[in-house]
Amino acid sequence: MKPLFIDTGITDQQLVHIKKVDTSYLNKPFHFHPNCELVYIQEGYGKRVIGDNVSTFNEGDLVLMGPNLPHIWTNDDVFYKGDKHYHSRAVVVYFSPALLDPILQPQALAPVVALIKKSMRGLVFTGRTQDTIAQALSLITEEDGLPQFIRVLSILHELSLSREMRYISSNKFVNTYNERDTDRINGVYQFLMQHFKQDIHLEEVANIAHMAPTAFCRFFKQRTQKTFSHFLNELRVRHACELLNNPEKTISEISYESGYHNLTNFNKFFKEITGLSPSQFRKKL
Repeated sequence: MKPLFIDTGITDQQLVHIKKVDTSYLNKPFHFHPNCELVYIQEGYGKRVIGDNVSTFNEGDLVLMGPNLPHIWTNDDVFYKGDKHYHSRAVVVYFSPALLDPILQPQALAPVVALIKKSMRGLVFTGRTQDTIAQALSLITEEDGLPQFIRVLSILHELSLSREMRYISSNKFVNTYNERDTDRINGVYQFLMQHFKQDIHLEEVANIAHMAPTAFCRFFKQRTQKTFSHFLNELRVRHACELLNNPEKTISEISYESGYHNLTNFNKFFKEITGLSPSQFRKKL
């Protein structure tokens, strides 16, 4: 399992790298790497795939991803149209899983070691933890050297003690990707995330992967652990979940804006994926 090369800034001499993202839209391809990655979204929204999980992200999201966990974050299509009102900002902390090995005794490391093990499935943090870490990360880009390193240690300690977290990827997910796979699936993911509201045909997507439809379906399920049609419906339903926050939109309008031209199909797939009907989901919100 060879990681798709993405420069995380980690070296033998520098086990932590802080990156400040300030761009019109996120453009990193689908990839994985041997380091941990803490992401705080300061501005922007869109879709993400982490492991076998398909979901949306919004301003304020705080996510920790462990080593070799495949992921891709893309903004919604409006970010790619050149409108200056849409912008993406984030703080990303890359750090080696071996960060603390030369510093502390094993027993002192236990909570952080447990955190990194949990992060192999991806973790999203909420509540007071989210607010506290967001504030720390907003300051970390202004620091350098030892103060910055100490703040990273403090952040990891705080995260390791938090109960305000939930797993992102399922416990059944296994990373079976290689470098060639990530190139193929990246093109597919990029296309689907930008065009899921439109009618999409299997042959069209298979061509992006340079495969015959039957071979593509087999490849997609082997790598993602879900069928192509299920993945597409997940994208559409997660988008619909966001739209249900707007009480001015009818469920019929949301169905159409999420890529469904048949309300019955929308209700069916929505309940299959969320466990609730759209109206029940809206009431819960």
